[in-house]
Amino acid sequence: MAEYSEPNLANAICGIIRFGARIGYEEYRGPIRIFPNLSSAEEAPESLTTDSEAELSKKPIACYANISHLPEHFTASPLGLVDKSDGSKRRIHHLSYAASDGDSINDGIPEQYGTITYSSIEDAISGIQKFRAGCQLVKRDFESAF
Repeated sequence: MAEYSEPNLANAICGIIRFGARIGYEEYRGPIRIFPNLSSAEEAPESLTTDSEAELSKKPIACYANISHLPEHFTASPLGLVDKSDGSKRRIHHLSYAASDGDSINDGIPEQYGTITYSSIEDAISGIQKFRAGCQLVKRDFESAF
């Protein structure tokens, strides 16, 4: 990465790979809010438990001993399950769940942050041609990110 033509971009990419991407939340966050899981979570609780345990084993997820240890303005949006095309279930973290005040996590993300543009194979080929031997491509799997 030292030879990368745009060091700030290179550092940003390395940071996203290592720590994840900021989602652009810009609204005021009120007091600690913990919402109950969706009713779909009750349909296959073992699936939700297995999936959650797998995520916890990956790190870096903060675990808190109890509610008194939660950070100020903490929000726990509800978990749920949705059907996948193969008949299995996928866990969702419902960030659009509206509280009684109508605010959800997604409501605090400005529209300009709501679009993701993926690199194309043409972008990859162009990068390989530009940087030649020794360049490295990074592929991230966002299968369960959305």
